[in-house]
Amino acid sequence: MGSMNKQYDVLGAGIAAVDDLIYVSDFPAVDCKIPVHASTRQGGGPACTAVAAVGSLGGRAAYTARFSDNDLSKFIGTALKHHGVDTSPIQYDPAGGPYHSIIVVDGAGHRNVFYDPALYRVVAANDLPDELIQSARLFLLDHLTEPSLVPVAEKVRRLGVPILGDIEGQTQSAMSLAALTDYLIVPKAFALWASNAEDPHDGCAFLARTPRLATVVTDGPHGCIFCTRTNPEVRHFPAFAVDALDTNGCGDTFHGAFALAIVRSLEVEEAITFASAAAALKAIAAGGQHRGWDALPTLDEVLQFLQATLDGPERSALLAKLATLRNPAELAG
Repeated sequence: MGSMNKQYDVLGAGIAAVDDLIYVSDFPAVDCKIPVHASTRQGGGPACTAVAAVGSLGGRAAYTARFSDNDLSKFIGTALKHHGVDTSPIQYDPAGGPYHSIIVVDGAGHRNVFYDPALYRVVAANDLPDELIQSARLFLLDHLTEPSLVPVAEKVRRLGVPILGDIEGQTQSAMSLAALTDYLIVPKAFALWASNAEDPHDGCAFLARTPRLATVVTDGPHGCIFCTRTNPEVRHFPAFAVDALDTNGCGDTFHGAFALAIVRSLEVEEAITFASAAAALKAIAAGGQHRGWDALPTLDEVLQFLQATLDGPERSALLAKLATLRNPAELAG
């Protein structure tokens, strides 16, 4: 995709969050008191986590937002830099900042998210110079709540940069944003809502009526359903079977890994394989030793996982192609 003179593989815009994660054995009933087994503060937010995943996987990642110099903004900026993300495109906004979320995770890895969006200021199209947008091989954005990034997506599209959309919010503007994407990745609940269907295969087919390079519907431990412009048949890709210890951020990790694989010239199904492995490792969380962004996998960890997990006649060819992610110059085109 494009030439290698681009400064970034992936430029992300959308929701950032500072997540205070609390780990308990079981979700409590009403009016209960239960002990906390562990807690940690981590970076979060759909687009922000996806970009952090790109950086952790060795991609050239950048993130833009409207932040002030408050403690939450400083925390997320430091966390992004720690994961190899360029934060220089972040705009200063004295009233801005990330979401603040409290996330309760139970012993089975399920989580409930309680978020406060009070500081969030959506990035405007005028905040993004043409040169910044065109410095990226792919633009990744999300949608959870209003206002949406439709004006940004329209500008990115005019400038000819491919868009990957992580769309969750069930609003008309979400549908407008989805229509502007080249790669659409949505959760099952969104696909069923958008299509008024009962089966995610039908939801995927409905969303794919809008011409784009790929439409992907994720379904947690059940894997994902997808179709592409070159192969419109809706297909299922099963998730890797792992002992999930923390599912928080797994979908966002999938988005980031998928984006990196796509810009490094992998086919959609190869990108899904890579992204599914990255999400599985995020869920494993190093056997519970890592939390939040500390559990984002590296490229070597994903390749080792796939080396041990894949089988079949296409295994060697796929592993060889994935190994070239270490040297993007080999994929220039």
